[in-house]
Amino acid sequence: MKPRRSRLRTVTAFALALGLTLVGAACDKGGDQTNKPGAGKNGGTVATEQPKDGGKDYVYAAEGFVLTATTKIKFDIASSQGSGAAELSARSLLEATPADGDKLKVHGKVLELIGYKGSGQLDPEFIKKQAQEQGGEAVDIVAELGKAESWLIIDRKGELDEAATKALAENQTDEDQSLDFGLFNLPDLPRIDLVEGEKITLPTKEVERQSLVGKIPVEIDESWTLRKIGPDRIAEIDVTSEGSGATVLSGGQGSANVSMLEESSYTILFNLDTKLPVSVSGYSQSELQLDIEGQSESITVSSNSEVEGRYEPGAASAPAAAPATAAEG
Repeated sequence: MKPRRSRLRTVTAFALALGLTLVGAACDKGGDQTNKPGAGKNGGTVATEQPKDGGKDYVYAAEGFVLTATTKIKFDIASSQGSGAAELSARSLLEATPADGDKLKVHGKVLELIGYKGSGQLDPEFIKKQAQEQGGEAVDIVAELGKAESWLIIDRKGELDEAATKALAENQTDEDQSLDFGLFNLPDLPRIDLVEGEKITLPTKEVERQSLVGKIPVEIDESWTLRKIGPDRIAEIDVTSEGSGATVLSGGQGSANVSMLEESSYTILFNLDTKLPVSVSGYSQSELQLDIEGQSESITVSSNSEVEGRYEPGAASAPAAAPATAAEG
């Protein structure tokens, strides 16, 4: 059996850039960590090492859970090859069950695509036409989103286990990989103890980002702030992140200098009693620049996204009405 492949490979320049925006800066908060905060400037705290054992109150329920997520996403992408913008909203079912190593297996499935509106290179008709011109099968992005489904392995902080996810039986299939634009992502949770009203800045760490052209090492600066814990035991947490990185990639056609900038800011509401998310909202931005050997002009791809998501315990049934259709761009 072969790994799942994407039917949207004819529009990967924009789909992958969007994936970086939604999944990269927003959700990559893992790493080798210990919990030793120190004094910081402006009343904040600077951790002297990356946290590992802290934040014990902020973990997803070990026994698993079922959530109905309602998500709205706005994004735009621009490059020298063109630009596109889109808005989508959907209701999804997220079912988490215990997995080996104190982790969770999450099955995500769209229940209802409430709407999709795209313009430019993310207009549904443009995507269909582009796929056909490149000799591929016509892609109906609205239909693809409406039947999107995925299986993931995450730890109880929400961090993706890529190797375990890839090894899942559900991902060993010849069927095409569905497109979900991050609809099934759960917010990452802090790995450090938080103090109400205090901003804690973590030491710079290095992660790898999967870009359009290969992996790029990116240095990340990240801060967490516990705004408050309400009488309903719901914690309001802010997380901000800034990153930059560069590398040289070589291939049969020569080499290229690749650099990347990213920035994100999110607010998470998390129920400390049920160990379940209540909502997530925020934005992320990224820019990738490619300087190819022998070419005088750089190629730049920039992307921006805004996300609003709410989570309700339990499973909502899929609507009986017809699926959403694309609005005119």
